[in-house]
Amino acid sequence: MKLLVMGDFHYSRLEDPTADVLEVQEKLYSYMLKTFFEIEADYHISVGDFSNKGYPEELQYLVDKMKVYNGDLKRRFIQVLGNHDTITLPKQEILAITGQQLYHSIDTNEAILVFLDTAKEMNLRDAGGEVSEEQIAWLEDLVQKSGNKPMLIFAHHPVYATTARSELNMLSIHPDQDIWPILQRKQGSGYYFCGHNHVNSIVQRDHWHFIQTSSCLDIPAYRIIDINADKVSIDMVFLDEQFIPLAKQISPHMLHFRHIAEALGDKSDHSLVVNHIQ
Repeated sequence: MKLLVMGDFHYSRLEDPTADVLEVQEKLYSYMLKTFFEIEADYHISVGDFSNKGYPEELQYLVDKMKVYNGDLKRRFIQVLGNHDTITLPKQEILAITGQQLYHSIDTNEAILVFLDTAKEMNLRDAGGEVSEEQIAWLEDLVQKSGNKPMLIFAHHPVYATTARSELNMLSIHPDQDIWPILQRKQGSGYYFCGHNHVNSIVQRDHWHFIQTSSCLDIPAYRIIDINADKVSIDMVFLDEQFIPLAKQISPHMLHFRHIAEALGDKSDHSLVVNHIQ
């Protein structure tokens, strides 16, 4: 089974753009979405902040563009919500536009895929993550029933004090809602994929690996995950570097977004192979 993961995409309704800036924006985002869906995988996954402020026109643009680039390909696309996605609209209104689910799981032959909702609703002041009590109970039950089958969790916010910057204020699920004790009870291997902090980072803690992916506007790349009977392989697919300057042309017109200098991370943050996952 192959999975393709997109970091924070931040499609934005720009503030006071010129015609040239709008043209650059369209070129950049169309290229990234087209390339994303052209790569073959069983599931194509966004780990949140697909939009920059969750405006209805941002969400509708993304839905319409996916019809263009994914219409004939029919890739299975799954989006978890990020804090930027939920700034403007209630979550249920967002889901009505996107056709996504708030949180859910998929049990495949190779692994259990878990999609969490860690975003606060319409809270511009607090970008940190939270997990509802309902989800915590649901996750605990999934972990208990999963046995030795590998579990891959996809969420926007990292677990506190795991990946790069996740110990900083509002850059993780709040430490008072620590889900690590639940994850520790997992038999076999676990993988936790997140975004939010805009820095590539891979950290191991016990039998779990935490994999954080940078924003596409800093590092135009996606993560590809290959799961087979005896190992999990994670790598990066880097896109054309000529598009990096385009992102820096549009970002001054984006609210609540800034580039991260250390986004690329080290080479050890780009790939991972874990053997004997059974």
